Amino acid sequence: MSDLIRTISISSLCFLSFFCFQVGIFLWSGHQLKQNGRRTLIFVELFTGFMLLFDALAYIFRGNASALGWYMVRLSNLFVYICNFSISFFFCFYVCEFIKQSRLSLWVIFHPKSSVKNGIPVQLFIVFFLCLAGICLIVISQFTNLFYYFDENNFYHRNTLFPLGVGLGLLPGLITLTLLLQNRKKMPVNAFVSLLFYFALPLIGVFLILVSYGFSWINISLGLGALHLFYSSIKLMEIEFYSGERAHTIISPVYKSEVTSIESRKRVRRSHFWQTLSISLGGVLVVLLIVSIKGISLPEKTLTIEKPYTENDPSKSVCITFSRNADKHWVDEGDPDRTGAQFDGVIFNNMSSTIITDWSFLISAPDGCSIDPGPWNGTFALSEGSLNVKKPHAEDVENIHGEDFYTITPLKTLGFGCIMYTPHNYQPLEEKIVFTYSSILKPLTNRIFNIFLALIFVAFVIATTITLFEGKLIRVEEENKKLEITVKERTKELEAEKNRSENLLLNILPKEIAKELTAHPERTIAKEYPNVTVLFTDIVGFTKISGEMTAEEVVTMLNKMFTMFDERAQREGIEKIKTIGDAYMAATGLTEERANEGAAKMIRFARGLLDDVHAFNANSNIKLQIRLGINSGALVAGVIGKTKFIYDIWGDTVNVASRMESTGLPMKIHVTETTKVQTADLFQYSENSEIDVKGKGMMKTYFL
Repeated sequence: MSDLIRTISISSLCFLSFFCFQVGIFLWSGHQLKQNGRRTLIFVELFTGFMLLFDALAYIFRGNASALGWYMVRLSNLFVYICNFSISFFFCFYVCEFIKQSRLSLWVIFHPKSSVKNGIPVQLFIVFFLCLAGICLIVISQFTNLFYYFDENNFYHRNTLFPLGVGLGLLPGLITLTLLLQNRKKMPVNAFVSLLFYFALPLIGVFLILVSYGFSWINISLGLGALHLFYSSIKLMEIEFYSGERAHTIISPVYKSEVTSIESRKRVRRSHFWQTLSISLGGVLVVLLIVSIKGISLPEKTLTIEKPYTENDPSKSVCITFSRNADKHWVDEGDPDRTGAQFDGVIFNNMSSTIITDWSFLISAPDGCSIDPGPWNGTFALSEGSLNVKKPHAEDVENIHGEDFYTITPLKTLGFGCIMYTPHNYQPLEEKIVFTYSSILKPLTNRIFNIFLALIFVAFVIATTITLFEGKLIRVEEENKKLEITVKERTKELEAEKNRSENLLLNILPKEIAKELTAHPERTIAKEYPNVTVLFTDIVGFTKISGEMTAEEVVTMLNKMFTMFDERAQREGIEKIKTIGDAYMAATGLTEERANEGAAKMIRFARGLLDDVHAFNANSNIKLQIRLGINSGALVAGVIGKTKFIYDIWGDTVNVASRMESTGLPMKIHVTETTKVQTADLFQYSENSEIDVKGKGMMKTYFL
C-alpha cells in the first residue's frame, strides 16, 4: 500500500468515525437508553464509530514491530471484525422494528420460539446466530490464523479461509435484504428505499474488497451508510430529541394486516424461506466466482529438505532437485583446487490447483565458491556459506523472459541453473535445502471445489425456481383476493344503490305498490280498497302570508313544516300521498281488509300535526294555523304514468275529505260521520253539524 492510499484511508476512517460517534451521542441525548425510541439506531451508529476507529488504528500501527504495535494491530483487527458482525445484527434488528412498528426488546433474541409466534421475523434469529458464529470464529482465528495472519514485520495478510470470513460477513446482509424485500409493502416507500440504500453500500464494499485489496472499502461504506441512515431517520421519524411524548416511537409506517388462511400463511413462509436461500446462495456464488477468478493468496511456506531429490516425487506438493551436471564440469585454470561446473535445479509443482508466484532457494555452499555472472533463470548470490537463489522480478537483470515466466503453474516445472566454481569435494546432493515459496490457490482447477460450486449452483437454481413458482402462486392468490374483494365491493355498491333506489321509491309509493311496480314495471297498478281514511290539511290565509314573503322564504317555511309532518307520518305508519301548494294529503288503511284501525291512527296523526304546528310557531316569527279534514270510506289507488309517475287515490271518499278541510275551522279536526263512527269509542267529538257537500247533499260532520 502506498503512503498516499494509507493516508487517505486513515483520514477517511477517522473523519467518518468522528461523525458516527457524534450522531450516536446526539441520538442518545435527552433520553434514557431503555426509553429511547431510536435505541437500535444508536447501537448501529456507535458500533460503526468504534469499527472505523479500530480500523484507523490498525492502519496507523501497521508495520510497527514494537510491543505496542504488536498488540494494537491484533486487537484493532479483532475489534473491527466484531464490530462488523455487531452492526449486521443491529441493522437487521432495526429493520424488524420498522416492520413491527414498535421498539422491540433485545430480550426477544433469547426467546426465539415464542418471539416467532408473536410475529418477529425468523430471519432475525438466523442473522443473530450467523453473527455469533462469525465472532466466535474470529476469536479462534487469533490463535489459529484461520482467516488472517501477521508476518514478522507486523503486517496483516489474508489466509486461506479469508473468503469464508467474507461469506460469513455477507450472509447476514443478504438475509436482511430478503427481509426487506419480503416486507416492502408494509413500509412507506421512502423508509424502504432508505434501508435498502444502507444495505447496498456495504454490499458494494464487499465485492470491491474481493477485487481490489488495500483500501478499507467495507468499513468506509458502512460509515457512509450509517450517516445516511441517521439523516434519513430525521425525515422519516421527525425526531423530537427533547420531548418525552414520542420517546417510545420509532416510525409510523402503514402496517397492512390482512386476514389470510392458514394455507396461505404457510405458502408465504415457504416462499420467504426459498427467497432467503436463493439470495444467500446467489451471494455465496458471486463471492466464490470472484475468489475463483482472483484466486486465494496462501501464506508463505518454507520446506526444509534434508537431502535433495534426484528426481521428482509426485507424492510431495513441491519437489526440488539440485545437482552438478555430470557432463559439464572442468578444473578451474586459475585455481587448481576448484572445479567449475554447471549446476542445474528443477522445481516441481505437483499441486493441481496452486500457482507458485514467488520462491527462493537456499543450500549450503563451502567457502571459496564463486558464481559466473550471467542472465540465469534466477537471482544467484553467495553469502555466509550459502547459495541463495531467488525468483527474478521486474527490476532484476536476470529477468530475461518476463516475470510471469518464473511463476510455476499447477503440475508444471521450472528449471534454473548457474555456473559455479566450488572445491572438488563439494556434492550438493548431500546438502540441506531450504525452499520458501508464496502461492495462489485457483479453486476452479480443483475438482472438489468444482463439485462444491456445482452443488451450490444447482441448489441456487432450484431455490430460485421454487421462489419464482411460489411467488407466482402467491401473486395469483393475491389477484384472486383482490378480485374477490372488488366483486364484494361492487356487490355492496350495487346493494347500496338498490337500497337507495328502493328507499327513493318508498318515498313515492307505498311498500306493497313499490314491490309490485319493481317486479312488474309494465303492469298497470290500480286497486280498490274498502275502508281508507283520508286526511287533508291546508294553511289558513296562505295566499296573504306568501304575498308578504320572498319565494325562498315561502319554500323554506313549507319545507320546514312539511318535513315535520313527513317525519311524524313515517313514525306513525301514515302514507303520505302528496302535497299541492300548501295542502298536505295523507291516507291510512290502504288494505283489502274492511275492518282496520286506519281511522284511529289518522285521528292520532291529525292531533300530532296540530302539535307540530304549535312547535313550528314557537320557533318562527310567522304564526301559522291549519285546517284539517278527515273522511273514511272506499276508494281507488294506483300509479299514473310511466315517467315521473305518482301514486294517487280517487273517489268520493277523497273529495269529501277535501270538503271537510275546506269547511273546517282553524286548528280543528273536522271529520265525517263515517270516521266518527269508527273512532267514537276512542275520542270525544262535538255535537254534529250539517254542511252541504257538492254532489252529496247535506252531511253530518263533527269536530274533535
